[in-house]
Amino acid sequence: MLTARVCRHSLLAVGLLLCSSSLLLGQQPAAPNAQNADPNALNVYKELISPDEAVNFQKTKLRDFDKVLRGGKISSAEDKKLIAEGAKYHIYLMTLKQNPSKPENETDLNKLRANILRDINFSGKISGNFQARELYLEELTKRAQDLLDNHRLVRFSAVVLLSQLNLRDEDRQKKTEPVAYTLAYVPLVKVLNDKNQTTEVKIVAANGLARIGQNGNPTNQLRVKIAEEIIDELMQSVNEFSWYQRSLVNALGSMGITDNLARQPIVTDALLKVMSNAKRTWEVRSTAAENLGKLPLKANADIKLITYSIVDMTRKMIQAYNDNPNAFFWKRCFWNVYLAFKPENAADNTGLFKQQVNQTVVNDAYKQVIKPISAILQPSVNPKINAETIKGMDDWLKKNLPKNFRVAPVQAKPQNQQVAEGK
Repeated sequence: MLTARVCRHSLLAVGLLLCSSSLLLGQQPAAPNAQNADPNALNVYKELISPDEAVNFQKTKLRDFDKVLRGGKISSAEDKKLIAEGAKYHIYLMTLKQNPSKPENETDLNKLRANILRDINFSGKISGNFQARELYLEELTKRAQDLLDNHRLVRFSAVVLLSQLNLRDEDRQKKTEPVAYTLAYVPLVKVLNDKNQTTEVKIVAANGLARIGQNGNPTNQLRVKIAEEIIDELMQSVNEFSWYQRSLVNALGSMGITDNLARQPIVTDALLKVMSNAKRTWEVRSTAAENLGKLPLKANADIKLITYSIVDMTRKMIQAYNDNPNAFFWKRCFWNVYLAFKPENAADNTGLFKQQVNQTVVNDAYKQVIKPISAILQPSVNPKINAETIKGMDDWLKKNLPKNFRVAPVQAKPQNQQVAEGK
């Protein structure tokens, strides 16, 4: 099985990003994206609650807050006020460098997040009433935005929390998946648009949007809105850290749409542009190919262009691979191309073979890439791809050059026809 031959780098990445520390891969977090960002601002704790205020809330209101939140029902204006005050208290505790209850200890951001998520999980669990939970999620989302210009550890922790919020939890007995809190998209998009934000925070925000696309319940109109925001950032990210670019690509593919409200295939088009852009890394470009296989492509999509572009990129990737076959990232890149056609798990509804497009065209393109992919994904070996295989791909590309380079009939014909060439 090809599945068994690939290391799960993506799972490691998620684990590293969601750890309590801001250290990534043993290094300090990446610098802010904007050149005019004040580096000193990243190392300053802006206390949004005083230690005395925190201790006072603990003594006078925390127990009542816990009771209302766990019960799940909002019975009065006082209950609403208490939930709002509780959200403010729990979020603003993250801005204190020292634990207000034990000033000799530093604030444990990981523990604070875990406490918030635990309280959400228990809210309404017995009563089946989720009024308090939903209000608490709303207030947490509002207050978390106040932390996005704080110390880098604080803003990182706030965005991790936003990316983990659930409207409903997983129910193994009923075999239901968790439902991500969709309205958390507002601050997460804000993070993407913030040129002064740190790279690690933007990566987590992009991953959070991907989770909302996969596990949330946004309307189609909202999915389009989020996708447009992601595309704007993605098109400007050519010089950004590769990991961030991949997170944006995955977020875009997770929206589950191809078109905007005017029926223009903006998502498909954006992924094709990323895939053909020679200024981006092979990891980013192959991730774009994988995400093309996730899209719910319609019958009128130009599958010949899409498959041609994937084969064309793979051919160029093989040339780069043959020049340096021992680079650590190649197996991941060629695995991504495989996933563009077939899912890792047969039950998943991803890959071009699962889409409502001409399967003869898909299969024809798949035959061009599967032989080199199978060779490269062999464990512990890095064989060069032979000239015969390369010539076969070149001949196929010449024979199957698309008649036009439009993704779908409704899209305007681009001035530059060489989409697949990346020129």
